[in-house]
Amino acid sequence: MKIGRKTCIFDFISEIVFGIVFVILIIIYGKPVGILEGLPLGMGGGMIIYYFFRKRKLDERDYYLYYKVNHFTLAAVMGAVVISRLMIDLPRFTEFVNASWAQLVILSFFFFHGLFGLILFLRK
Repeated sequence: MKIGRKTCIFDFISEIVFGIVFVILIIIYGKPVGILEGLPLGMGGGMIIYYFFRKRKLDERDYYLYYKVNHFTLAAVMGAVVISRLMIDLPRFTEFVNASWAQLVILSFFFFHGLFGLILFLRK
């Protein structure tokens, strides 16, 4: 499947929605249960494979933007890891972060990748 600029924008929107919905559900339930435990981890692995094997039909400027999105996302996810590890010392959040830190980091990837992608692709 060859994707173009419009498909990339749709992918970014779906990543934002997926990230927000699942973070809200994990916060509501307090710990990952059932689908909240497996789906973000499975989707994360599936998205990594999907990104490597799909064919893109983009021009050089869009490739540049796509790589720039990935760099911003990496920085934001590293920030999310640091914040989640700092929150573990707070008595109120210790159990929550211990139970769901992996899901939160993966969902932060989806959210930030979608957010930065929309910002950069719609701005240029």
